[in-house]
Amino acid sequence: MKTKLLDELQSNGIPNFSLFQTPEAFAILPELLGELLEQEKTDFQTLIQKNNESLTFEDFVPESQLAYLWKIINHLDAVEASEEIRAIIADFRPKYEDFVNEVAYSQPYYQKILRASEHFEKNPDQQRWFDLTLKAFEQRGIALPAEEQAQLKNLNKQLSELGEKFQHNVVDEQSAFLLYFDDEADFQEMPEELLAKMKALAGERGRLAVNADPNLLVAVSKYCSNPEIRKQVAFQREQWASQGRFDNRPLALELLKLNQEKAKILGYANAGEMFLWATMAQDPDQVFDFIKPISAKAMQKAKSEVQTLQEYFQLSALPSYDLAYYTRKYKEEQYALNDEELKQYFEFESVLKWLHSFVFKFLGVELRARAESAFGSLEHERRYEVYHQGELVAYYMLDAFYRKGKRPGAWADYLREKGNGQLPIVVNVCNFQKAESGPSLLYLRDVETLFHEFGHALHAMLAGSPYAELSGFNVEWDFVELPSQLMENWVSDPEALKSLAKHYQTGLPMPEKLVQTLQDLKSFMMGNWVSRQNELALLDMTLYTSPIPNSVEELDQKILEIVNQYSIFPRGEEYKMYCAFLHIFGGGYEAKYYSYMRAELLEADVFQTIKKAGIFNPEIGSAYKEKILIPGTRKPAAELFFDFMQRGPSDEALMKKYGLLA
Repeated sequence: MKTKLLDELQSNGIPNFSLFQTPEAFAILPELLGELLEQEKTDFQTLIQKNNESLTFEDFVPESQLAYLWKIINHLDAVEASEEIRAIIADFRPKYEDFVNEVAYSQPYYQKILRASEHFEKNPDQQRWFDLTLKAFEQRGIALPAEEQAQLKNLNKQLSELGEKFQHNVVDEQSAFLLYFDDEADFQEMPEELLAKMKALAGERGRLAVNADPNLLVAVSKYCSNPEIRKQVAFQREQWASQGRFDNRPLALELLKLNQEKAKILGYANAGEMFLWATMAQDPDQVFDFIKPISAKAMQKAKSEVQTLQEYFQLSALPSYDLAYYTRKYKEEQYALNDEELKQYFEFESVLKWLHSFVFKFLGVELRARAESAFGSLEHERRYEVYHQGELVAYYMLDAFYRKGKRPGAWADYLREKGNGQLPIVVNVCNFQKAESGPSLLYLRDVETLFHEFGHALHAMLAGSPYAELSGFNVEWDFVELPSQLMENWVSDPEALKSLAKHYQTGLPMPEKLVQTLQDLKSFMMGNWVSRQNELALLDMTLYTSPIPNSVEELDQKILEIVNQYSIFPRGEEYKMYCAFLHIFGGGYEAKYYSYMRAELLEADVFQTIKKAGIFNPEIGSAYKEKILIPGTRKPAAELFFDFMQRGPSDEALMKKYGLLA
């Protein structure tokens, strides 16, 4: 079995995950991980002892089978959670992180890199690699005394363990969740397909039920006529992992404390400053100065949107849990726009085919499907070889549909990074609702999510540098979302909709009237959406730049104070959404959630330029690819933006997009 797993790691394509999920694999993986770790420790010591005159650049960028195997195991934990995989991770993580910390704080290693940077003959990629690597060493405290470095190593281990536990608590509570309803009359407006799924979930115990599938929970918010049930479901979604054995509140508090402690050792005033070192923003004040004016404009528009709904439906009040219901009814009654009918123009296979055809024509990127499946079933995932201008450049995998035990949300990640002659393997994971039978239809927001994550994948797969550190995923955090959010524009643009949106039964394109309705509603309720995004961004940055609460009760109160300052809806004591805010508690977006809005400004600006040239024009597509996607991290993000736009950013396109222009 060990030989089979090693052979799989050495193969070029996407790994056969089923090999790593057998009882035999579970038994041998701890031993294999240990052996690979010992080999890397030996290789590292060999490098440290190597004569400086004998060093080559390749010595600093070795292939790591251990890193690849560790990625596979953690990927499986995210999409196919099992106790066996978790136990392997829990046992090996401390050992692996000890080695990672040893490398990260090795003075001899740092000195070798520093000397090489001064004496090697280097090409531009190698020079950039040295610049970024040395900056990372300095940022994490290579110049600090050994005692403080030891503290940082310990903090890094604790933060990693707590972040994983935080994620597991959310996944575990959602996996166990099932809520029953007795009166089918409350769900008469629910689409038949969703109603059938609720009946199937209930089985013999009740008439209807919902699990943690976000598609079902959103549907209840939109279609259930009983406001008490809408309230119950909304409160549940705001309270994931906030009590009992899955309570994340102590973990969130500890993460805040440990990050603050780490920041203090590194010489920062707060954790917010620390987390911004790899962003375009210079400090937290710059983030607040960017977000707050947009938030103020969005809140003003949001209040007007809520007032419109209240007046139309003659409501004395409109709480947050009723917003989706009345928004849906308003669109149906005023614009004859029905989300369920709209889905009929976005069949999953058809959308996927269009997306692949588009990137081939616009960017010269071809995806060739491979028949084999990592899970032995195509319902779980799709795998592709990716060609650019006829050359194989990457492998890509899509795991599109919700299932129990899968981490919530959608994301893009490497399974294997580019380097040492190995092509990158990039994965997109989503949680769309799969039809029980027949074709799976996507909501408009699902299509945007699919395009968004594929934008990330393109950024990773097309990086031109042979070095993983210069890939697209390593650009500044407030730039990394540009390619992903840019791709969403092709979902809503009327020119694109003419060919993208086709009825799943007739094959006919979306009627012109419906296309126009979507354009008329493009900024409808966007005040609420932007307000919500900025509320989360300001919550994130405020938490990481202000004094740490002394207890979970104080943390609860602090959260309420922050959100009630920036939300148009008053939140009560039951509001605990932060307990499932995976982005900012171990998810990598700590003090950087604002980056979504910042990247939105950048991409709106970029798309405006693309639209002027033609959204299917391969010449502008080539310019975008050559100046933003392929460079990856070869240049600072501000330079990449300037290279394409020939000027700095403007917020005009963003304000126009969301209807926030004065």
